[in-house]
Amino acid sequence: MPLTRADPQTSDLHPIHVLAKSFKLILLVGVIGALLGLAASQIIHPRWVARMTIQLGQVSIPDAKGSLVPQPLESQLTAVERYNLPSFHLQVLHDLGLPNPGTGNKDSDLTFSSLKATAARSPTLINIEVSAYSREAAAGTLEAALKTFSVEHRKLFDQAITDMQRNQATAQGKLASAQRDYARIGETLKSLATSGTATGMGARDVLASNTASLINTQILELQQQVAAYQDALGPLRSYPTKAMGPAYVPARPSTPGIAIFIAAGVAMGLILGAGLALLKHSFRTA
Repeated sequence: MPLTRADPQTSDLHPIHVLAKSFKLILLVGVIGALLGLAASQIIHPRWVARMTIQLGQVSIPDAKGSLVPQPLESQLTAVERYNLPSFHLQVLHDLGLPNPGTGNKDSDLTFSSLKATAARSPTLINIEVSAYSREAAAGTLEAALKTFSVEHRKLFDQAITDMQRNQATAQGKLASAQRDYARIGETLKSLATSGTATGMGARDVLASNTASLINTQILELQQQVAAYQDALGPLRSYPTKAMGPAYVPARPSTPGIAIFIAAGVAMGLILGAGLALLKHSFRTA
């Protein structure tokens, strides 16, 4: 039985010649890819990514020596872990008035999955971000998330400030009382110095002088305490958790535009069409 051979004109074609002969097929698949890209651009809604940097709050507490000891309201690592908890994301959705994820609401699903916090270079800063289907929604979601996140911090901060203000008022009251006592002792010393040399006057003079010295030492200590509390209550020493500026949302969405979808569809279609042409040629020459 004679063996059959493939047509030399068909089997010896260069791949470029094969692609040239299949130009219509490749073009057709490219057009189909462009249409699919256009359809994908209509299905996939544009998304905007909002970013913000949060400064974790701290309070400065005066120690026994009058030095200020800064105490963060929450460590950076703990803050990042808490922000990324699913329970926190659910609380943000609740504060925004959105239903739980998985209930068919696309805004809830996107917010729940895209809320994220990462540690910044500074140990007192964290970076947060979220995606949304509009610029306004993205910025509003980050603002709401910050408000929810800082609720516990605000409670701790307000309590610490209240305690320091109370301690400052107590120290100021003691200082005023000591200053009055010092003034009375001073008047007593003046009267003793001008009253003559009565019996026992020398002993009273020494006692009054020692008392004045002790009160003066107490006044200096109380003045240091009052100054330390004033410094601790300053905005540079104690401050709540706050944003380092407003949320940043780019003018353009993070998702590709229609042109990019169509271009990608055309490219994929041309590649697929070329592959089909070469595969068809290989079957014919087998």
